[in-house]
Amino acid sequence: MKSILCLTLLLAAVPASGEAGGITRGPYLQLAAPDRITIVWRTDGPLKEAAVRFHPKAGDPAAALVSSGDAIRIRTGKSPSSPLKDASKDTVQYEATLSGLAPDTLYSYAIHDGETRLAVPEDLTLTFRTAPKPGTAKSTRLWVVGDSGTGALHQALVHEAMRRHTASTGKPMDLYLHVGDMAYSRGTDEQFQKNFFLPYETTLSHLVCWAAMGNHEGASSNGNKGVGPYFDAYVCPTNGEAGGLASGSESYYSFDHGNIHCIALNSYDLDRTPEGAMARWLEADLTQTREKGQARWLIAFWHHPPYSKGTHNSDTEKPLVEMREHIMPILERHGVDLVLAGHSHIYERSMLIHGAYATPSTADGVILDDGTGDPRDGGQPYQKSAGLVPANGTVSITTGHGGALGRKNIGIHPLMRSIVMDHGSTVIEIEGDTLTAYMLDLRGAERDRFAIVKGGVVTHTVVANPWMPDATTPQRTGEGVEGSPNGPAISTVTPLPIPASTPLIPRHSEWDYLAGGAEPETTAWTDLGFDPSGEEEAWKRGEAGFGYDDDDDRTVIADMEGNYTTLYIRREFTIPEGTDLKKIGLAIDYDDGFVVHLNGRRIFAQNVGIEKDGEVEVDSHSAGKPEYFSLKEHAAILRHGLNVIALEGHNTRIDSSDLTLDPWLLVED
Repeated sequence: MKSILCLTLLLAAVPASGEAGGITRGPYLQLAAPDRITIVWRTDGPLKEAAVRFHPKAGDPAAALVSSGDAIRIRTGKSPSSPLKDASKDTVQYEATLSGLAPDTLYSYAIHDGETRLAVPEDLTLTFRTAPKPGTAKSTRLWVVGDSGTGALHQALVHEAMRRHTASTGKPMDLYLHVGDMAYSRGTDEQFQKNFFLPYETTLSHLVCWAAMGNHEGASSNGNKGVGPYFDAYVCPTNGEAGGLASGSESYYSFDHGNIHCIALNSYDLDRTPEGAMARWLEADLTQTREKGQARWLIAFWHHPPYSKGTHNSDTEKPLVEMREHIMPILERHGVDLVLAGHSHIYERSMLIHGAYATPSTADGVILDDGTGDPRDGGQPYQKSAGLVPANGTVSITTGHGGALGRKNIGIHPLMRSIVMDHGSTVIEIEGDTLTAYMLDLRGAERDRFAIVKGGVVTHTVVANPWMPDATTPQRTGEGVEGSPNGPAISTVTPLPIPASTPLIPRHSEWDYLAGGAEPETTAWTDLGFDPSGEEEAWKRGEAGFGYDDDDDRTVIADMEGNYTTLYIRREFTIPEGTDLKKIGLAIDYDDGFVVHLNGRRIFAQNVGIEKDGEVEVDSHSAGKPEYFSLKEHAAILRHGLNVIALEGHNTRIDSSDLTLDPWLLVED
């Protein structure tokens, strides 16, 4: 029976145990299909009569909009089935599945407790659009983000750049793909809230995020068991609810959006070999997809990139190697168009390739088109046959720069046509027979673009002597990237005598430090919210000063001489209310040079310069006479309450006979 309804009420009776608070997470959208969608939210106590009220925004009639109370799944930390892993004891999560919806239709919705509408922030848009029917050709725009979950400024700027872009072009996003690491540093429930749900709430309320698990989420979630904060956050298809073949696992799945078939894989903690359950399901899913003949485009995404020389090396790291050697051949046998990944904190985009499975990677015999793929610069779009045709060319994108960003790249990958070392995201637009993708940086500027055009039968010939990237290819423009022109100049400052003062960080306090020749992978170590204990890097704790071989060190870095030249330290500190921020300064004894970062901003250096190519130059300086550097000019960066200061200690040469890094923070009397 069909009914014209303004509102449909989905109810779930919940035993009340006192007054429930308001919404603490969400509402946000999950698992959209042509006839259904799931809406998720949390409260800090149970609702008496949880409900979602929704209606077609344009007033269109829709069939079968009546559902029972079973449509809302209720979860707590004590639920007998699928309890929340690490949420607070009062948290209640509601997962409301709305079914019987019309395809490709815009709806409005609201969250209720009985007749009472629960309040949400005014800037949230409570709408959703159902997916178009499988096989439907429809103009579609996708937003792809990776490694965003810092909770810091650059993540917010990347998100805001996307929002400004959609507003200025008048075309909203239809799909949001996240390639992992959305909740640094261990993917805990609290970190998901702080670093994912709060920063993106204005987008998540009206756009489904389809996610792939990263290694940082894997620190607290188990992909084999499907448990942990990551799996609490997402509702992924396991039974083919959104198209594709049932996977039986939220760790890997597929879905259809019109004539686009998308595949999400777990590259972190599952078997990646051809004999593994994930690879066998992938083969079966792609076979079914091609047999149905409804998909014109095939996009696969996961966390660990098959091709990268950014902050990770796809020739040496096992997950990256195995995704290239085992998973890429399956995808290319079935005509994959685009592969998206993160993990490496950089933007890298390949030429049109096929068969690049060797370790180490080589460009020999695998480049089908070595052009830019950008018709705007006199080039030509990459050409492919209509439909999903095996061995017809793939473009690989590493887009792990949505919040984190590498300070420098390991090398230059031979398959890459474009490399950008700056924060940003990837936008994909599909219109008929053309897929266009571009990198949008945190300023809203377009930094790379290419297109794939499908039609007829295209036969490729391998490019014998392809164009090759070199050291000049990377665009080094991100703040904190070695050799970048952006950010404050790194220059020497004239020291002053140490004034009468009160300690803010007393001398010989404990600091977190990173030694052993390791380098911070990104600039996140200089910002608040960084958790040294949760990082892959081997951070330790010790008293200042740090160094070796000059009898003035509380923490001796015994392996530094002859092995490496740089030491990294950081400490969070609190500035009491009423403190004059312009009277704060740094006292330090040092040998040879240092760089200072304050609340995520590089503010000055002493005896250290960084050239345009990223090379560091250090002048000699002997310890023994501590110096004082006023931070008056940088007072606007400080705040009353919690702050963080981070320093790099540099030696002039790898064979230097000693090093000293002994800082403390003062407030002038």
